[in-house]
Amino acid sequence: MVLGVKLSDIVPYTSVFLDCSFLDILFGLNKCTDFLRHQDDGRGNVIQDIQHLFVTEESPAPALVCLSARSAFDLYLRVCAFPPGSEVIFSAINIPDMAFIARQHELRVIPCDVDMETLGPRLDLLEELITASTVAVVVAHVFGRWFDISPVISLAQRYRLRVIEDCAEAFCGWECLGDVRSDLVLFSFGPIKFFTAFGGGVAKVRDRGMFNRMEELHEAYDIQSVDVYLKKLLKCAGVFCLLDVPAIIKPGMFLTDRLNIDHKRRVVEMLRGFPNDLIRRLRHRPPTALLEMMLRRFLSFDSATFWKYSVNGQYIWDRLPDGVMKFGGAAVRNNFWLFPVLVVGVSYFTITLKGE
Repeated sequence: MVLGVKLSDIVPYTSVFLDCSFLDILFGLNKCTDFLRHQDDGRGNVIQDIQHLFVTEESPAPALVCLSARSAFDLYLRVCAFPPGSEVIFSAINIPDMAFIARQHELRVIPCDVDMETLGPRLDLLEELITASTVAVVVAHVFGRWFDISPVISLAQRYRLRVIEDCAEAFCGWECLGDVRSDLVLFSFGPIKFFTAFGGGVAKVRDRGMFNRMEELHEAYDIQSVDVYLKKLLKCAGVFCLLDVPAIIKPGMFLTDRLNIDHKRRVVEMLRGFPNDLIRRLRHRPPTALLEMMLRRFLSFDSATFWKYSVNGQYIWDRLPDGVMKFGGAAVRNNFWLFPVLVVGVSYFTITLKGE
């Protein structure tokens, strides 16, 4: 096999990066080792500080700090205890784990196609999918594109359905914390998310009684071992060097290409939050070191710096050639977390970009 990547030809950045500094990683490593040495735990105050950030005048629903957004989704379904065989309509673009969790609760997952302009569910199809067995609608703001959820909520209210608003890919600050009418709003801060804490999730729960029951069940979970978070941080430190440091990216990609190593697959494996035994791993509370990291990242949030991502994304958007299929052009807000385009022949397209 002839490998065509030349060291001088590699673009000095990758298609994915970790939105952090190496100081953030060092902070997390220090918190992990502090806990291992002293076992001193001020987690209650840290949780309260995070909750206060997510509860605003415009978005007053209480916030639950969890190990991940998926942990919160599983917790919500446990408390809801929908009858087996109930149907949950999902907007058709979402991570497989969300549907897997629903099925573990003996729920039927009903996909609803999305509108390519808004990336929200197609309303004409959504209403057709509602049956007497439907109990909830899960809609996701994907790729960093926010769509207008109001029509979905109006439809759900007409049929008395729960609305779960998945904002895992769309965090953009305290001014946009989901619709106040959504029953559950989910945010994720995993390794490849904006303002990553290398884990952690926040759920806003509209109904106070539901929140109290979720919190009570959550408190019964064991706290995830700090060793697990420490290992994740060490992996992320390696990935940071591979993805965020141009001086390492170029020789690293050159070397993996020469050795016929699929570096993309390896990086994905290293960043995977729950590689196996999903449900058991989800049902833990976040370790204190993760909570400290979440608070650090949230307190450093700067909207002006954050929206530079949108400026950069819009610059590329406006200069793509005619004929390139773009998604989410009618989104009401776009932070360009990912920049998807539609191509014919993915393998050929990838090889062409690599210059092989």
